[in-house]
Amino acid sequence: MVGILARVTGALFIATLISFTGRWLWAGEMLVNFRTHFALALALALIVSLALRRWRVTGFAVAGLALNAWPMYGAFFGPAPQPLADARPVRVAAFNVHVTNENLADIAAYLDALAVDVVVLAELTPTERAEQLAKLLPKLPHHYLAENDGLWGVAILSRWPLVAPQVATRDGVRVAARADVDLGDRTFRLYGVHFIWPVMPETARARNAQLQALGRELAECTHACVAVGDFNVTPWSSHFRDVLQTPGVRDCAAGRGLLTTWSSRLPAVLRIRIDQCLVTGAVSVGDVRVGESVGSDHFATINDLSIGAR
Repeated sequence: MVGILARVTGALFIATLISFTGRWLWAGEMLVNFRTHFALALALALIVSLALRRWRVTGFAVAGLALNAWPMYGAFFGPAPQPLADARPVRVAAFNVHVTNENLADIAAYLDALAVDVVVLAELTPTERAEQLAKLLPKLPHHYLAENDGLWGVAILSRWPLVAPQVATRDGVRVAARADVDLGDRTFRLYGVHFIWPVMPETARARNAQLQALGRELAECTHACVAVGDFNVTPWSSHFRDVLQTPGVRDCAAGRGLLTTWSSRLPAVLRIRIDQCLVTGAVSVGDVRVGESVGSDHFATINDLSIGAR
């Protein structure tokens, strides 16, 4: 028992150390996704080692737990939202519906019940499937089906007109579906994101390039910008944190807890957050919450924002 405890705690501690190498190593970037899992396992190891009075194991458990808990500080203790004068409320949802999910009527009913103003959908392919869902949502009459422009499975449906919808590209990297949402007396720029799944070193590099390109897009925001969708990255990743170092860029979920979004097939304690919301400029975040899965492996995210006047 004691030997197993020591080996497991040691393995968790080593995995924790490797998880901090994600900026340089693909293995580290994969391990960082399990930050919360390592913390829970090490907390259990700490309790058992204390009960057995195995002080060396306790020391490693405490150190490993601290290393995993420290990066999660911002998830629970974020900055207070800054109020905006003459702000307009906007509800922006994002949902990776899953490529094999045929529950379009249920998805439409759910989005309609949420009373969203704009929704970014991912894995809504082929285009005919996106068109079918759009017909089920007459309250969102303005559409941009980015697959028609080569961005697989991404669609934006909006209550408000979409100005100059297009696929945003930086230095040859496809970043997101982009459109200016016209609220009548003001606009905000929306990025509908679905980044590459980083399950191999080469796809991880491609995903990181997309993150970097999005950061450059947000750095040039001239009024109010919102980026939502399936980023395929957890908040603990150094590459995601690099984007947050862009002046003015904020994580909508900061201070609101873990808000895990994937996978609906797993118990809640094992889920991770890979669906993100970033804002910059004249945008205030009122509330962020996780919605339903409606047959997908992702949960929808609902972001209640306020857009300031120019």
